[in-house]
Amino acid sequence: MSVRVTIEAVRRPGLAAERVRELAQGHPEVRGHLEQVSELIVHDAAALGHDPGEDAPFRAHVFDPVGNRAVEIRGTLDRLGEVEVRPSAVRPRPQPGELAAAAEILRGDPRFPAGDDVVIYQPMPPLADLERPDGSLVRRPTLGVYNPAGGPRHQIVAVDVAAHTVDWHPADVAAHTDDDCEKHLPEGVGSQADRGGPDQVRVRVVRDGVELWNLIVVRPRASQPAPDGAGVELLNVRYRGRLVLRQAHMPVLNVLYADGETNFRDWANEETVFKATGEDPAGWGWRLCSKPPQTILERPEDDRGNFQGVAFHHDGEELRVVSELQAGWYRYVSDWRLADDGTIRPRFGFAGTKDPMTCNRHEHHAYWRLDFDLDGAANDTVQQLEDGGGIVLDSVPIRRETSRRRRGGIKGWQVVDKKTGRGYQIWPGEHDASADAYGVADAWFLRHRATELHDGGHMGRPSDSKTHLNKFLDGENIDGANLVVWYAGHFLHDQAAPEPHQGHIVGPDLIPVPGD
Repeated sequence: MSVRVTIEAVRRPGLAAERVRELAQGHPEVRGHLEQVSELIVHDAAALGHDPGEDAPFRAHVFDPVGNRAVEIRGTLDRLGEVEVRPSAVRPRPQPGELAAAAEILRGDPRFPAGDDVVIYQPMPPLADLERPDGSLVRRPTLGVYNPAGGPRHQIVAVDVAAHTVDWHPADVAAHTDDDCEKHLPEGVGSQADRGGPDQVRVRVVRDGVELWNLIVVRPRASQPAPDGAGVELLNVRYRGRLVLRQAHMPVLNVLYADGETNFRDWANEETVFKATGEDPAGWGWRLCSKPPQTILERPEDDRGNFQGVAFHHDGEELRVVSELQAGWYRYVSDWRLADDGTIRPRFGFAGTKDPMTCNRHEHHAYWRLDFDLDGAANDTVQQLEDGGGIVLDSVPIRRETSRRRRGGIKGWQVVDKKTGRGYQIWPGEHDASADAYGVADAWFLRHRATELHDGGHMGRPSDSKTHLNKFLDGENIDGANLVVWYAGHFLHDQAAPEPHQGHIVGPDLIPVPGD
């Protein structure tokens, strides 16, 4: 028996970042909202909807780092002269050029500690903006200073890049300390460079001449929605020729500490290095591995690696699709397992590099969005699988948009096509836990809306960073509809009750239902 995995680059419809920039710079309403348009932070704007064509809708965020203000541009690809511009609360994290400039200013500060082993790293939160008397905000990227000699070992500072000044004691960041959490030495700011390569590829898995899997995989750096991304994104997933998922990604990721105040809304599109050995058939950033790749969860010593992007490895039974991400001092593993029998296992892993905070008890919450298109977009239905005391689980139809928690007799759910009976059961993972008040819920069942890719949460108070998926609940009938399932995994990190490192992984098993 032989297995062949092929990878080829494909284009994603939408507007490239440079086209978004040109559109913004030439639009009078954008110029009216922002202080300046010569230096903008923009991202690619992917076309929205199923099978988007030349007239597909799009949304693009445009940020002015000088005025610290943003706008959102809405329109369709075929009518760029008729777009809508509205103010936006989006504040993107510092970009590589900003971080490099801030690090240069920091190193030139007379208070910067001496020593070749001092590391400047990305901390959390990524910004410590300062309010002026008139109410406007000065954008200030944060940087961490790690000095192994101590005195203190960790210092979080804020840099005003425009004014070339450093605030060594900004508000609302971790205090200077010799406390040292985690064991991985972080890669320094500016030590990694994006070497390019395609944003997405088509992947095929063929066993003995039979195509098992055919799908598009999007790199985290290009994953949607922007500007925070969604890890490794899967599109148009087909198993044995049949469509099962139109889109699968993780647009919401957050964390709350035990003090009830310290919280972060993380991003999932900043790739970092890990170890992967093999060939790059579609260009840099796409590696077909000859042996299992090693993320921070599999290697014990450091935060270094030889590869940045998405790695693939087939072990004879399943294809692993994996990338390592960073958000400040957090390290995340975005992982999909596609088994030859049709099982899909989304996985997300949690780790970190040396920092002053993660020793404190905290809980991560990760929210996958699964756009099921079973034998086509419409005519799907969902049932809740409950333990009613009998030998076989009870199957209870869910007919209206709703959310659920994994409590009591609830064991899982299944989504099937009403005509063919084919579909998937969703079985919670061993470490997925159940939502508290901050986590909100464990699953949402919604009618598909092309614009409902992100819940609008952001950095700020816990009420800002918690998920706001409930706002999508309109009580609509979903029996026979085009269904979207949001699934949440919750991981409690407690130094007083540590688990084996491999236990820092959440995610459900999606088991195929063969149908009639």
